[in-house]
Amino acid sequence: MARESPSVAVAKPPLRLVLGGHARLAVEVDRSASQPLADQIASQLATLVRAGTLPHGARLPSIRTLARRSGIGVHSVVEGYARLIDMGLASSRAGSGVYVVRPSELPPPAPLPVPDPTLAEGIAMAMLEAREDVLCPGGGVLPESWTEAAWQSGVLARFHRNLSAHLRRAAPPQGGQEIREHISQRLASRGIVAAPEALLMTAGGSQALQLVIQTFLQPSDTVLVEDPGYFMLFPMLEQRGLRLVPVPRLADGPCLETLERACRTEAPKAFFVQPVLHNPTGGTATAANLHRLLRIAERNALLLVEDDAHGDLHGGEAVRLMQMDGGATVLHIGSFTKLVGQGLRTGFVAASRERAQALLRTKVTTALTGSSVEERLLLELLSSGQYRRHLETLRARLSAARGLVATRLRGLGFGIADGDDGMFLWAEAPRDASAGLIPAARARGLALAGGALFRPGRQPSRHFRFNVSRSTDPRIMEVLAALLPGEGK
Repeated sequence: MARESPSVAVAKPPLRLVLGGHARLAVEVDRSASQPLADQIASQLATLVRAGTLPHGARLPSIRTLARRSGIGVHSVVEGYARLIDMGLASSRAGSGVYVVRPSELPPPAPLPVPDPTLAEGIAMAMLEAREDVLCPGGGVLPESWTEAAWQSGVLARFHRNLSAHLRRAAPPQGGQEIREHISQRLASRGIVAAPEALLMTAGGSQALQLVIQTFLQPSDTVLVEDPGYFMLFPMLEQRGLRLVPVPRLADGPCLETLERACRTEAPKAFFVQPVLHNPTGGTATAANLHRLLRIAERNALLLVEDDAHGDLHGGEAVRLMQMDGGATVLHIGSFTKLVGQGLRTGFVAASRERAQALLRTKVTTALTGSSVEERLLLELLSSGQYRRHLETLRARLSAARGLVATRLRGLGFGIADGDDGMFLWAEAPRDASAGLIPAARARGLALAGGALFRPGRQPSRHFRFNVSRSTDPRIMEVLAALLPGEGK
């Protein structure tokens, strides 16, 4: 008796659904595609409406008719029509059906201002919008494709099993006990002692900085900032009415002579510093520099705000201020957002218990609480070991990209500052480069992050920040080569 051959799954061909008497009025749905059928129906109907192919006032086929013609379930058609209505491209009339609403019949949206790519908020918007017609090699975040690996190995599947429970619960204002315990253990592995009660969960590093500024600083206070430094920090401080005094960032860390002189003459209340993988230079301060910095701060009652947003990218044994201090003089800020994707806005502040309670009071009055969904997702990512594996892959990719981009920039005449791993290269343009390089590049679809953006008071600079993960596209160097003087061509 002959054996039956095993059945082979055959992909179902796309269905072409004719909506009217003309072939143009049709949508195609692919039952084997990963995109839900409802989304396919809504997306294609929306395209027809916006193009004017489906005219204003046209009645769409009834739900049952479309379901019967296509063999698609009624639920998918209902959801597809509902999505179209939510887009404002159709309306439902009780007892009559669903009718097309032409977009021109809707109030026109207010035009959005075009962000200035030379300003802090402008470059931040350009980075987050990720426009396809603009290359942004100085952006501060990883490309989406570089963070995909963080969400493999079943992380999302395990999280989804209890998603409904997470959605129903509010996170405690200080953050869930489990995630704070886990972060406490991670910090302990670096020699940082911070009990769960001394930790406060935040919506990323930006909220952490805002809480610190609002809790411990008053308008007209003087604060010290690194020059160059994190460009979004400066407007945060200025909006609080604070006076900024720059401290040059050197190869081994902050310039301690300038810092000590400023402590004597300016009576600053705080110093915002990035010891590990400094943004934008990529450098890491030496242990000797940080030890002296801590002693100066102790003598002058100076609060040190240690921003460690990129520290997890450091593959070696980098030293943090919090290791030496334990929270007496230092506030330690960490963040996961930049390394796993902008959709997961999670960070924390480690401090003394008294300062943690003061920060908690500010958080309750400004944001009330955080997201239990994001905290549980972060906990799954950390506890599963997937975050550690993702970092290992990320460090290797960044190292390879760093070598490639640095070689290309040097070939164009840029000087590259020494740095460790991490995302950033701090590149000095050739001396005879045009002062109009930034607008000239922008006219060619290249948004450069000029050094003045990273200096307090926007002082002139011949430097540029390059994010190596966003700078491997050959078009970037082609534009620069066309705009730079002869040696760069």
